[in-house]
Amino acid sequence: MSTKWKTIIAIAAIAVIVAVAVVLINRPAEQAAQPEPSSDSGRVAGTLGFPVSKINIGEGGTKTAADGKTPTGYNGTCDSAVQAAANYVPLVSEVNLETWAEQKKTLTQVSMPGPWLEKVTSGGDLLTTTKDLPGAFDGGWVSRSDVAAGGMYRVASCEEKKRAVIQVFIGSLNAQVKTVPAGGFGTVPMELSWDGDWKIMDARQSADDPDFGGRVKDRGPGGSAPGEPTGDFLVLNQDLVHSVFGSVGRDGWVEYANAKRK
Repeated sequence: MSTKWKTIIAIAAIAVIVAVAVVLINRPAEQAAQPEPSSDSGRVAGTLGFPVSKINIGEGGTKTAADGKTPTGYNGTCDSAVQAAANYVPLVSEVNLETWAEQKKTLTQVSMPGPWLEKVTSGGDLLTTTKDLPGAFDGGWVSRSDVAAGGMYRVASCEEKKRAVIQVFIGSLNAQVKTVPAGGFGTVPMELSWDGDWKIMDARQSADDPDFGGRVKDRGPGGSAPGEPTGDFLVLNQDLVHSVFGSVGRDGWVEYANAKRK
């Protein structure tokens, strides 16, 4: 295959993975309503006006997956489903050309089999067949996430030790062919099923499925900072909150205890 066609395929592949890794990365900014008060009186409002939970990203598991870092072994509560969703999100939203095989193995370990898994991994499979991918950064990254940079979640539904649907709001860096990686934010929905541990049953809606098959209220917040990319993860502040929420609702969104904020 000629170098020209390899480059075209690579550019198309980057476009695919960016589209599915971060939802509506360039959504127009619209003024959003103020967040509704939390019904949980034990929660304190954070600096951005959202309630802050006691749940930390990176905690909740008693074991680790095949990659040696992803927590597994949850107790089946809804709080543990929120922990599992945060800890599993990088497996469905990141692509590194050098470590994709290990990531895919770990994702398979923490997931229920089904067509959704092939759909989620198809972008990474395509990208890793292209050598010298234009735009890849920092040792092979095409799409990289920082869950704490978004640092929020919304429980769409949950029944302990049965099923849960959680939306996780994350920060991201995505490869650009002609410039440095672009920072932004996106929402990743995840359906978990109990099988002695929380397992991913489905994740990541498609562009034409904003409510994740009717399982969530809306696609959730997402967007990027104005101006040229800096190559850095963005840190959420009030201006970015207004931008990324746009016309989607803020009700139900809660900050993780260790979310990154200015």
